[in-house]
Amino acid sequence: MKKSMRITTFAVLLLSSSLVLFTATTQRANASLLFEPIVLAALETIESVVTSLSSDIGVMADRILLMADEIGEMSDRIVHTEELMIAASSESTASSLILSPVEGTVVYSSIPVQILLSTEKSEYLLYISNQADMSGATNALVQNNDTSTAWSRVADFATGNKLYIAVKTIGTTSNSEFSNTVMLNLN
Repeated sequence: MKKSMRITTFAVLLLSSSLVLFTATTQRANASLLFEPIVLAALETIESVVTSLSSDIGVMADRILLMADEIGEMSDRIVHTEELMIAASSESTASSLILSPVEGTVVYSSIPVQILLSTEKSEYLLYISNQADMSGATNALVQNNDTSTAWSRVADFATGNKLYIAVKTIGTTSNSEFSNTVMLNLN
């Protein structure tokens, strides 16, 4: 339920309870002598509850306004952070795509894989993972397209027969995003 709807609903309940008080007060004059003490006690209880609730509503309204201000400040900070991220990402180098090896290629842990990228980068970071989302990846710098140093980690790192690779190209000020992830069958 939206905040404005809750406040409106509560205001209706407050008005309804005021109407109950007014009705009860007018009927108090007509109450019989036997029920008069019971009705008076009930009216006093209702009146104290309504008075307490009305002061609580004021406190809650103040808290809601304070929270709205804090949410506004937080959203301003989020927008500022997004602007910084966009500025930083526009400075990064473009991602490369792994063109070879292709998805499902059988590779051997003892023979370094030869990687062909969509850009002519001879230096990049090679990421190797057991998960398609590249979580828990190990990485190593590849220089002059020589993957032997990075590939030497495969034997110790691989826990199954599937392996995922991706690259990040290296720029002058920052690295690119991950390339496409390629699943390889490890033999």
